[in-house]
Amino acid sequence: MIRCRSHRPAQGSGIARGTRSARAGGDVRARFGEGARIFYRLHPPVLRALGMDRKIVLGPWFRPVFRVLAAMRHVRGTWLDPFGAARMRRVERALVVEYEDMIARACLALGPENHALTVELAELPDMVRGYEEIKTAAVARYRAEAAGLLERLGQPLQDAAAAGTPAG
Repeated sequence: MIRCRSHRPAQGSGIARGTRSARAGGDVRARFGEGARIFYRLHPPVLRALGMDRKIVLGPWFRPVFRVLAAMRHVRGTWLDPFGAARMRRVERALVVEYEDMIARACLALGPENHALTVELAELPDMVRGYEEIKTAAVARYRAEAAGLLERLGQPLQDAAAAGTPAG
């Protein structure tokens, strides 16, 4: 018997997670010497939206903010999420719903003759990576690929958002 179920991608704050490790500073000093200092070069979407076209440089004094962000990972996706209204976050949430629907529909048609196609469909989210414009382009490619695979499975897309129009 073949069972299908949806998979929610893991969510986390990679920068915040990496900086809260006490080992991170020690690793840098061990590799680059005692005088080595850590700086973070970031280009937050909110500053990009305000027209800033370069990264900002933050020093070790910013670590407590990363710790707060890491501690707030449990509010991600809720109404308390301070970044939840950002266009890319809305697109990411829409992708989860689209993926779950797509997999449920593919499972309805699942059989030995189209197993490989269904696996290919299930692996599509791996192509959605990057930030902002790069991720937006990857989402468009993902949606086009998904539409083609669903068509081949006999489960054509009927949702305009999933067919390739931008969400958010």
